[in-house]
Amino acid sequence: MIARRQVLATLLGAFGSAFASGCARTLAPPTQPVAPTSLDLDPLVDLVPAAGLVWLVELRPRELQASPPLAAVFAAAATSAQLDAFARRYGGVDVRQADQVAVSGHGRSTLGLARLPVDPWRVEQAFTARAREVEGRAVERAVTRFWGTVGEDREQVAVFGREGVGIEHGGLGPLQAAIYFAEGRLKRSLPALRAEPLSAASALLGEAPVRAFAPGPFGADWAGGFGGLLGAATAVAARLRATEPGHAAAPGGRAGDGRQALRLQLVLTGAWGADAPAAADRFAASFRVLGEDPFGRLTGLDRPLEGPVATAGPDALALDVALDPVTMSRGVRAASGAPLAEIMAF
Repeated sequence: MIARRQVLATLLGAFGSAFASGCARTLAPPTQPVAPTSLDLDPLVDLVPAAGLVWLVELRPRELQASPPLAAVFAAAATSAQLDAFARRYGGVDVRQADQVAVSGHGRSTLGLARLPVDPWRVEQAFTARAREVEGRAVERAVTRFWGTVGEDREQVAVFGREGVGIEHGGLGPLQAAIYFAEGRLKRSLPALRAEPLSAASALLGEAPVRAFAPGPFGADWAGGFGGLLGAATAVAARLRATEPGHAAAPGGRAGDGRQALRLQLVLTGAWGADAPAAADRFAASFRVLGEDPFGRLTGLDRPLEGPVATAGPDALALDVALDPVTMSRGVRAASGAPLAEIMAF
């Protein structure tokens, strides 16, 4: 039960908290033009290195803002005041202006990347103000980076021209690889979503305004997740998107009444083979069990508009469920305080 709750709570919490940007008001564009560089920041997620990756969340704030169901959920995850405070702390890096955001965990390090117009001087001054000790500064091609100690942890910031920023906290390493990817200097290495096992999971999942990934193998604390399926999975992936009004409901569903819904889709990759149909049944059953615990009742997982419907293939299991955005918003508002505080502290 705990492992199942950890898996879904992490995925949904990441959706609701990691740079909770899509829900907030859109700010006016900066008056100073953005200088072009030779950096490749599109897609931004291709700057995230595969080495040491534990988890990855990708957001597209502009698409989030265009979707009322998604906007409602993410508005519940953070207040404008909290996001304003984050922007002040990081020198005007307001993720509400970003078109792409990626946040990833690499052991002791957390890497945050955002593609948006930035003022390099303000970002550096903000780092100097919050740092207990500034240890160094370097300019490499179109990238300026600086590093030091913030609180009790190491932190490094990279400014990609005037087009984006990367922040690495808790340990130095992944950000340097992200810089090399942006500069096109890692010809023989693949970023996280182009390397296995996440390459296959990403292709099966498809695009969405919000996606989350975790590569296997999964340790003892997680192996019991999804009815024990994580113990045999090579990767887990999830996406959250809006279902348009009039979407046909699954048998027994209630989403065909014209209201929009949030569609959560999960993928587990692995060598399921002939056991795939039974594994798919266990996948759906584990989701129903999750809905019965306090977290599931809080966020409406216990009363989906459709599903859950699980499908099986020899190399992947997929689960599809439609959720009520109003119930989900209330649940996220009640549950997101601690995760949001942790991320804003970063």
